[in-house]
Amino acid sequence: MDRQVRALLSLRFVAAVAGIFALLFVVQSITATDEEEPVVSDVAASPVTRVINLAERLDGSTTRFAVTPDGVSASTATFTIEEQRSVTIIEGTPGINDCSIDERAQGNCAIFADLLGEAIVWFSLQPVVNDEYVVMPAVTGFENGLAILNNGMRLAHAPAFTRRCPDEYASFTEMRTEVGTDFVTWWSLEDAELTDAVCTTG
Repeated sequence: MDRQVRALLSLRFVAAVAGIFALLFVVQSITATDEEEPVVSDVAASPVTRVINLAERLDGSTTRFAVTPDGVSASTATFTIEEQRSVTIIEGTPGINDCSIDERAQGNCAIFADLLGEAIVWFSLQPVVNDEYVVMPAVTGFENGLAILNNGMRLAHAPAFTRRCPDEYASFTEMRTEVGTDFVTWWSLEDAELTDAVCTTG
């Protein structure tokens, strides 16, 4: 009788140990799978949203102004945007400078800025084309009356875009469906809004 009891207990012990090892194997397999396929957050990959409160042509030049390789202004600079108006970019402000000194000197440069009160918290200096417009990225959506650009900027836009593409499209939505983001938009300095969508392929 004792032998039967001992045998039964031994079988139960072996089964329990085997069950523990099986559970550990399952947990290890799940952990290994999670480590091999990490989840990448869409938020981290999305561009930072910039609501543009200031979009003006620069009337004057600041020759010493530059942006560092880290993407911040290397010095404090004041730009004239109208005869009696100016705007100041403080040293260390994040931004982009795609304008040359000559373009700024000739008034062929525009500033787009995200403001906090009157202070610039982010800026983009862009060349003016044909004294009329600035080339901007593609529009990816709309929200609160503003167009959302491919780089995260949000700007005012015309009720309907003038479409400049090799093919005819019945609407901007149809154009977006066909070409994706293979187009640029034009910011009209006169109208102070995005007015044209220009295809870059085809």
